[in-house]
Amino acid sequence: MSDLPSYETVSVTRYRGESEFVEDDFLLNEKPVSIVYNGYPHVVIMCTPKDLEDFIYGFSFTEGIVNRAEEILSIHLDLRENGVVAEVEILPECMIRLESRKRQMSARTGCGICGLDSFDQVVRPLKKIETQSEVEISAINEALKVASDYQALNQKTGGAHGAFLCDKMGQILLVREDVGRHVAMDKLIGALIRAGIPTHDKFCLITSRASFEMVQKAICAKFNLLVAISAPTLMAVNLAKEHQIKLAAFSRVNKINVYSS
Repeated sequence: MSDLPSYETVSVTRYRGESEFVEDDFLLNEKPVSIVYNGYPHVVIMCTPKDLEDFIYGFSFTEGIVNRAEEILSIHLDLRENGVVAEVEILPECMIRLESRKRQMSARTGCGICGLDSFDQVVRPLKKIETQSEVEISAINEALKVASDYQALNQKTGGAHGAFLCDKMGQILLVREDVGRHVAMDKLIGALIRAGIPTHDKFCLITSRASFEMVQKAICAKFNLLVAISAPTLMAVNLAKEHQIKLAAFSRVNKINVYSS
């Protein structure tokens, strides 16, 4: 199935001072996507219906359901009137991991933990980042300078988060966008594992706050550095320190806070 429209055109009345006029506006599309593994419904997540296969790979990987792309055997995207059903076939051993991450409710827009039924499932045991690669502050600045130029969907709608793959010089190599920050990052990670792109010599830039789920996803993808545009949470900083991943936040050109290094 090809992607659904990422945005749609609506009519809007704009009031500017004493002026009033009608124009077209572009609104981000948001659809419920039901993920069904081997015939068993797992979760419903609201997201922008673009790069959905990347999302399925990334979500399955960062949730610990699969450990590598090859464990996903097939994905069939079924367009319904009220959303999309993603029928995913995974290896039998992956269903055991799936049961341990069983969810009890639908998630809101890209929510990372909605529906998990125990505290132990929230912060999963992950390996520390052992391969370190230094990234200069100048490289982060370079990525920040041009990041908005790579966000075509956000430029059109003003409503999309972005997750960027950047090299050590700050050049942006790949970007994924979504209405939800978690989904944008899952889409990026999914694209990386599908293509077999290593991350040890690259860093990830996100246009959102650095919540612990975003740090957890970065650790899963073995990034050495996560750069967030907005604020970090205490749990995110502690998780980054524990797993030896560098975390920068409140990031603007020539104005960057590094919380773990």
